[in-house]
This record gives sequence, structure tokens and C-alpha cells, in this order.
Amino acid sequence: MSTPSLFRRFLQNPTQIGALCPSSPALCRTITGDIGLEKAAVVVELGPGTGVITREILRRLHPEAAFIAVELDEALCADLRRNFPDLRLCNDSAARLGTILGEEQLERVDVIVSGLPWAIFPEALQQEILENVLAALRPGGCFTTFAYLQGLMLPAGRRFRKRLDTLFDSVETTPVVWRNLPPALIYRCHTAGTE
Repeated sequence: MSTPSLFRRFLQNPTQIGALCPSSPALCRTITGDIGLEKAAVVVELGPGTGVITREILRRLHPEAAFIAVELDEALCADLRRNFPDLRLCNDSAARLGTILGEEQLERVDVIVSGLPWAIFPEALQQEILENVLAALRPGGCFTTFAYLQGLMLPAGRRFRKRLDTLFDSVETTPVVWRNLPPALIYRCHTAGTE
């Protein structure tokens, strides 16, 4: 999907689409780096949008890994299906992640990569999605997402960061990725323990 198309989707649904343009190659490389994709058996992407991060996940993913993407926007799903015909794609809400994994017969997830616009979500939706993420991750699993710098100043952005610190055993913040519009930083969140 081109930038103008993503911009149109944003204008049509600003409470669901949080970006005006796709993530940059620098952001895609940073969010998928150092999270164990190469060794993961089950990987989920929440909010793949235009598929730029999806492409980087697929480049790093082990050939035998199970990978599923969950996208709520129907128009974005249609584009993803055209661009990634072999992708396991669910046109559904990330808040239903547990149900989706059950329907797809997938066990606990090693890595969850999210492009969801957390700073525009109401508190209840943030909580519901994160509870599903936490329940889906295996012990020692990784959840990674990004936040735009301007979103960090919003109440929802600050609340989201506090919630990550409460729910996960460790939360690492990367340096700002300046080569993105707008600049963003990445959270890498891990659960404790091994199975």
C-alpha cells in the first residue's frame, strides 16, 4: 500500500490507524533485531498495516516457524493479501489474540511484534490487548512495539509505558530511531523464566 493510501486510511479512521506513512527501513530493522526471531517457533505480528515490518520479520524468520499477522482494518488486509499471498493473516482485533491463536491451533508464542498505535487507544483497550499478549507469550518470550516521540507525551502514551513496567519482568528502551517519520523508540519487553 502506498503512503497516500495509508494516509487516506488514517483520515477515514484516525482512532484505529495511528500512522500517516509506513515505518522506515531503519525502524523495521530495529524493531525486529535482537528479539530472537531467527530461533522462534511461533511469531505473531499485531497491526501489520502496510506490511513493511512484516517483510523484515519474514526475512529474519526461521523457515519452519509459524507466523501469523492480525490486522483489524479490512482495506489494509486486502493489500497485505495481495502483497503476501502466503501470509497467515487474520482480519480481527488484537484484543482477541487468545481466541485467534486457539482457532489457528498455535501454542504459546515466542515473539510478538506490534505496530499498534497504543497512544490513541483508550485505557481499557490497552489493558485488554496487553493481557492477551501476556497470556499468549511463553515464559521467556518477547513482546516488542514502538512509540512515536510525540505519543510519549500523551496521557495514553505515559500510561502505556507504566503498564509495560507493571506487566513485564524487564522492559528495554532502544535509542530513538531518528530516521523515521515521526521519530520513534522501541520497547523490548520480556517475561521471566523458561519452560
